[in-house]
Amino acid sequence: MRAIQRVSVAIATLLLMVNMAAAAPLTAHQTVEQTTEKVLALIDEANGYFEKDPQRFYQEIEVILDAVLDFDGFSRGVMGPYATREYYRQLGSDQAREAFKGQVRRFSDVFKRGLVQTYAKGLLAFSGTKTEVVPPAAGEDVSGVATVLQKIYGSAEKPYEVSYKMRQDKDGTWKIRNVTIEAVNLGLVYQGQFIAAAKRYQGDLDKVIDNWSVTPAGQEPVVEPASQQ
Repeated sequence: MRAIQRVSVAIATLLLMVNMAAAAPLTAHQTVEQTTEKVLALIDEANGYFEKDPQRFYQEIEVILDAVLDFDGFSRGVMGPYATREYYRQLGSDQAREAFKGQVRRFSDVFKRGLVQTYAKGLLAFSGTKTEVVPPAAGEDVSGVATVLQKIYGSAEKPYEVSYKMRQDKDGTWKIRNVTIEAVNLGLVYQGQFIAAAKRYQGDLDKVIDNWSVTPAGQEPVVEPASQQ
């Protein structure tokens, strides 16, 4: 009986150690590597069904990105001065502040949907692509903030360079807060688009969100004139 108990304790301890190891958070660089592997595997699979069922691909990409991309933080950065504490404090009533919180949540959802729909289809061209995450410098991942550089090798002579600005959550997981592609900072590009729209709609954030569309970086957004009322 004691032998059985000892074996049971040993197995339980081993399982606990395995679970603890499995729960250990990845570093920022490991997070990018693992996510890239998942995306590339999905791309290979999606090439067989995308034409018939594109929504399936968009949904599966969104599931992967939800785990690693801080859409709330990213979208608040895009809102720029319209999502700061100062902006919140200057709102004149509790009702206005509650409405603002709803606007922030709504824009996060709209921004995520637009980002996935805009860029997901373009990912299909990266099937079979070789990628490389540049190893971190000593101690780079320990400050709670990290920049991860990734090289994507295609037909061009030089690889594309993608830089991920990442921040560590309280639970130790790393989330992407911004992306720079070949020196094009997506956060700043879309922040400029948001601020321009806010001016066009005279600070009416609901109208900005209602009319928001993600324009691929490097292209000029289509500007709809504000209606005269």
